[in-house]
Parts: sequence; structure tokens; C-alpha cells
Amino acid sequence: MNPIRNKKGQAMVEFALIIPIFLLLLLGMVDLSRVISANFVLDNAARSAARIGAVSDDDVKIQSAIDSSTATLDNGSISSSITRNGEELTIEIDYSVEILTPIVSNILGNSIPISGKTIMRIE
Repeated sequence: MNPIRNKKGQAMVEFALIIPIFLLLLLGMVDLSRVISANFVLDNAARSAARIGAVSDDDVKIQSAIDSSTATLDNGSISSSITRNGEELTIEIDYSVEILTPIVSNILGNSIPISGKTIMRIE
């Protein structure tokens, strides 16, 4: 037998065993980065909308700030609430990130809910 040919076959078998695990880890990292990115976007959107709401009493301006800050996300699944309690303004934005990796979505569910919340004093 030719030893070089045996080593090529062994490498192919090892590759076939490792590639599904490698792809699962890679796609899992992509999903995790999408969740973290969406969390940063929601926090920033809530902060900028609260800042506009602290100096203005117009809910339309606040909602347009939320819409412009969350333009990179799917706007159909974003819900926001604007609450005024005395001298405090609370902006809360909820969003669900869909999981793309098949095995991870079976374990964690099809989506992960995240939210951004900011409380700011009205000036």
C-alpha cells in the first residue's frame, strides 16, 4: 500500500468530522454578534430619543429619533414606549433578533428578545 494515499484518506475523514462543528461555531458567533450589535443599537436609540424628549415635549420627534437610530434593524418588529412621570422621561425599545443557526435556534428558540431603556430628567 501507498502510505501517502492512506494519509490523504485520513485527512478527508478528519475534515468531514470537524467541518460541521466548525460551521456551527462560526454561525453561532455570527448570531451572537448580531444580538450584541442590536443591543448596542437599541441602547443608543433609547439614549438619543430620551435626550430629544428631555428638551422637547413632542412625541413625534422622539419617535422619529427612534426610527432613524434603528434604521439598521427590521422596523416591523420594533416596539417602543414613551413614558413621562413627573420630571422623568422613560424610553423603552423592544426588539427580537431572529436566530439563523438551525441547531442553536432549536435550543434557544427562533428569536432572542432584547431591549434598550433610558431614563432621563426632563429639562
